[in-house]
Amino acid sequence: MSRPLALALLAPLALAACGDDAADPGADAAPPLLEPPPAGEGRQLSMDVSIASGDETERCQYLVVDSALEIARFEHAYTAGSHHLLLYQTSLAADEAPADLFDCTGAQLTELGVTGIAYAAQVPTGELAYPDGIALKVPPGSVLLVQTHYLNASPDPLDAEVRLNLWYTPEPATGEAGTLFFYDWAIVVPAGEPASARMRCQVPADVDLIFGTSHMHRRGVAYQAVVEKPGAAEPELLFETDLWEGVEPDRYAPVRHIPAGSVIDFQCDYQGEDGRTIIEGPSAADNEMCMFVASYYPRLDPAVELCAAPGSGPVFSGTQTCAATVTCVRNAADPITAEQCLLDTCAASNRPAADLMTCMFYNCADACADLGTACDTCVLESCGDQFGACQQASCE
Repeated sequence: MSRPLALALLAPLALAACGDDAADPGADAAPPLLEPPPAGEGRQLSMDVSIASGDETERCQYLVVDSALEIARFEHAYTAGSHHLLLYQTSLAADEAPADLFDCTGAQLTELGVTGIAYAAQVPTGELAYPDGIALKVPPGSVLLVQTHYLNASPDPLDAEVRLNLWYTPEPATGEAGTLFFYDWAIVVPAGEPASARMRCQVPADVDLIFGTSHMHRRGVAYQAVVEKPGAAEPELLFETDLWEGVEPDRYAPVRHIPAGSVIDFQCDYQGEDGRTIIEGPSAADNEMCMFVASYYPRLDPAVELCAAPGSGPVFSGTQTCAATVTCVRNAADPITAEQCLLDTCAASNRPAADLMTCMFYNCADACADLGTACDTCVLESCGDQFGACQQASCE
């Protein structure tokens, strides 16, 4: 695919934002959900989908960026029923990105080619503006991914609209922004019982946070994110809520400075529902999540943004060694058992287990789908150091 790829569902107003002429909507037309930027000042991405009663769905659309973008501000609006709106960065080449809107319900981020996140929202309207001279930079030829997540609990079909404005910098930016997208991939909420999920993420260089927010699903009853700064006697609170939906981010004014060597530690607390055990996953109805999302600058390595650098990951407090965890996962009869294997890792084996599982997730997800010979080969070739450290780890 060598041509620029516009979103297949771009509305006339969105096309106008890219410089095309839009038809006159007429005097009786309803006002747009969100006015697009004027031509040359930005562009609007749009998605219009119909969701049947009772359906939960995620819809995705790739966008090939023809020329370099420097985004100074994001602005969004969506109609009721959305669980979230995300704009991802990906590793795909232009000819690898499908041209049409598609159902991506339940797809793993690795399947979609995701390498980072540009913007996230879980309230109907909002915006993110970077400080003067700071921008989120998108190189030419990059492929972005727009994803919406809708759950229609009403008895009638839902016609959903999503609008996302990308406002360009008036002058070339001197600094680059990024997004922390810390996603805890080890969660088990037993039926009818309380549970928690916790993650610790290393911050290797000085950064300033612009906003921070949480993300949980409907079993979530409490959330807290703190930062442990070098030399500080007590952690500093970054974000706290008891809500799982409609969560407003904290916009830090002034920005929150995070010095090099800090650790962001966040925890989600849950109350299990009767009759079934819930594990980590994409469905708001059937799975749970625990995330910390923050916009910041200057930009760090993508692995740091995903809490995937060595020494970062979920916190375990069980009784088995890392080697025993690997054996447990390989022999697990179902996903719930496999997830519980991870949580049963002892504290002393926590770091090597998290490092190995993170490496496998980002390098061997496809090969390890059935934990067969291809998985063994990939782990040894791509995650050999982490595997060796795991085998040597103890619980002492």
